[in-house]
Amino acid sequence: MKLWKRSIVSAMAAVLVLGAVTACNSSSNNGSSSASSDSPKKEAGGSDSAGQQTAKLRLLGPMTSNKYIKFDERDKYPVWKEVDKLLTDAGLQLDYEMVPSEQYKVVIQTRMASGSDLPDIVNISALDNTTVLNLAKQGVLLDLNPLIEKYSNGNIKKMYDTEFPYARKSTTSPDGKMYWFSDLHKKTYQGKDPAPVSLTMLLRKDWLEKLNLQVPTSAEEYMQTLKAMRDKDANGNGKKDEVLVYDPSNFYGAIAQWFGLGTEITSVDVENKKVVSPWYQDGIKDYFRYLQQLAKEGLLDTSLIGATGEQKQQKMTENQVASLSDYNLETYQEPTINGGGEFLPLMPLKAVDGITPAAQLEPPFLVWQKYAITKDCKNPEAAIKFFDTIYSDKYAELLYWGIEGKTYKKDSSGANVYIDNGSDEELAKSGLVPGIKLFGDTVFPRVQFANLEFELSRVPKYKADNELNVLNYKPYFVNMNGNYLAIPDDKQLETKTKILTNLSTYSSELATKLALGQKSLDNWDQYIADLKKLGLDQLIEIDQQLLDRYNSIK
Repeated sequence: MKLWKRSIVSAMAAVLVLGAVTACNSSSNNGSSSASSDSPKKEAGGSDSAGQQTAKLRLLGPMTSNKYIKFDERDKYPVWKEVDKLLTDAGLQLDYEMVPSEQYKVVIQTRMASGSDLPDIVNISALDNTTVLNLAKQGVLLDLNPLIEKYSNGNIKKMYDTEFPYARKSTTSPDGKMYWFSDLHKKTYQGKDPAPVSLTMLLRKDWLEKLNLQVPTSAEEYMQTLKAMRDKDANGNGKKDEVLVYDPSNFYGAIAQWFGLGTEITSVDVENKKVVSPWYQDGIKDYFRYLQQLAKEGLLDTSLIGATGEQKQQKMTENQVASLSDYNLETYQEPTINGGGEFLPLMPLKAVDGITPAAQLEPPFLVWQKYAITKDCKNPEAAIKFFDTIYSDKYAELLYWGIEGKTYKKDSSGANVYIDNGSDEELAKSGLVPGIKLFGDTVFPRVQFANLEFELSRVPKYKADNELNVLNYKPYFVNMNGNYLAIPDDKQLETKTKILTNLSTYSSELATKLALGQKSLDNWDQYIADLKKLGLDQLIEIDQQLLDRYNSIK
């Protein structure tokens, strides 16, 4: 998930830095959800002043750290008062048990394994699917489907069946049950069209202009452009040190897609509902020949293959990076360059006759995190009320955007855009934050209705134009194949894990050595035989089964 998180962070600027929360019962109201100032005051005995019965729920989740915006000070934030009113109106009184994020994985593993004294609702995102499904088999977690059918007011079904229909596909277990709710994200353009962003090759726009070079339209022109930038000393330091930063050990770099290749050892071709492998695709040999040329010409910085992020960043800071693979709407690279610079996102470039170059896209629909109801929940109806509240349009607005006129406004097209209310320190003083900064990803799931218009408003026109051209581009591969695969059963997972342990290592080493010319393409049949022996065909077969099951879930 690392890449898409970075995309959302860049799109929202500082908005997605999450708020901090403190330990259980450390807040001014003893860790409970307090009513907002204009809501009925809760009376002792489980009812409010209007006589409505209130239900108590205990929630367990991780803290996230923010130096200034803290969950235990939530009562001073207008957005919390609005969320608290939603909870109060639903007849809920919440007690929070918060654990420091760096300790949470160990704590949640221990607590869930013990199976005793569990909270009503728990954030189990730190646990992998196998662990969670084993807990479900032991009866520690409740099947949510019958609870939704019996108690939901319809909000959960609306989100899962209408707004985010892919969510059930990603969270339905092999036995047809659902054991956790998720964070849900949808990004659209003009209010309706799905809006994926791309991961592409970025090229120094300011160097193109300085040297009077044309934007390349093919892989060959791209290579010649890199040579020109190096030979004409584009950075002006008197050295031929302008380089391409690219990792050939995997297929995530966008050059691979120019040759029609998928993004992983097994890749989902979403349009054709088929699992493929770059190792079997037509452009694979031409791809490695091309990388060998880049390396031979000294354009590909081989010293950075396998390097740390800090080492790569140093090269960027020293103004030596002519090109790299990253998000088309990124704005975080340029400020790190000594002397400044601009990166132009390229559309997929023609590389081989007969192969249409593919784009690499980040899906506009995302599902992540896990929130479960445990066997110790005394009031499942109240727990479903909590999630009905979370999966409401009002909560989604408060969580992602905040309060209109205070944290966001409408632009001329009617799309939401954030209001710049300053730094986190300033936001803590004014209280003008969207909910995500204060409580997202703790015990409160995210429900995010994002829009591309906001992202486009924050980038130069040439980046925005690239994104608009990408929206309907085909063919494409996604950067998160797992987003389109159903949860594997025990046997499938065991087999996949066993295969990937050795296959991933071999694939990575082979790809690197082929790219650097340390292995010959003349021995291709032997490499494929080795990949088959390590289980590549079996892995494709399993992932195709998971893709088929994903597409069959209604």
